[in-house]
Amino acid sequence: GGGGGGGGRSGGGGGGAEALAATAAAAGLATKRLHDEEVQEAALRQADPVADLALRAVRWAEDGAREKPRPLPLPVTHRSTAFRLAVGEAAAHGLPSSLDPDAPAREGRRLDAEDEEEEAALLRTVWLMVRCGRVAEAQQLCRQCGQPWRAATLGGGEPWRYDSAAGGWVGNPDRPLWRSACGAIARRALQRPEVPASAHEAAAYASLASDASLLHAVLPVCGGWEDEVWARLKPSVGKHIAEQQRRLSDGLPLRHEHGL
Repeated sequence: GGGGGGGGRSGGGGGGAEALAATAAAAGLATKRLHDEEVQEAALRQADPVADLALRAVRWAEDGAREKPRPLPLPVTHRSTAFRLAVGEAAAHGLPSSLDPDAPAREGRRLDAEDEEEEAALLRTVWLMVRCGRVAEAQQLCRQCGQPWRAATLGGGEPWRYDSAAGGWVGNPDRPLWRSACGAIARRALQRPEVPASAHEAAAYASLASDASLLHAVLPVCGGWEDEVWARLKPSVGKHIAEQQRRLSDGLPLRHEHGL
């Protein structure tokens, strides 16, 4: 697909995008026309007062979070597990066979206890940052702690938009797919309650998934009514905005509802 919906901000021009789409269609490839989601959201907020109010409420709840994160960028690189692997003692201690981030869940094994404690501390801070709407800072913390892969998993929520300063398109053109992946990470964490980091990992990714069916993953770590209001409101607002943006992209009229 090409950049549309952004008027003069489309960069390469609508004709080029249409030609590319036609060529892909002729080759039997599925295409999806992309739109500037920042422009869409601004238009949506102006046309849908309920959505605008709900988004403001989510921002208010994030700004008013009772507990503020205090990031401490210490290495969280599973050093003890790595040592056991290096000296050939991993299997004897029930550790995973590699440092692949998915290995513990895939193999049904756990990291060394010291590594689990460090992971739990990091993910608690990540949860608090997500709760405060500071996802970019959570990404930066993960990089500083030696987990760039986790920073990447947190970063799919940026809207697809034209950045005039960069002279190109930035963000994620398929946020629904990213949200689905976040939901899968949350569900996997819930399946391993014995792991110290699991509760906060599940809560952080469930919050990013904007999936009301995952509310049970968020509520256990909430520290007060403010957290619970945010946990219940955020997925409803996220789902509503995503649906309205889909309708705009498909050329359909907005749905005006009295409640989310």
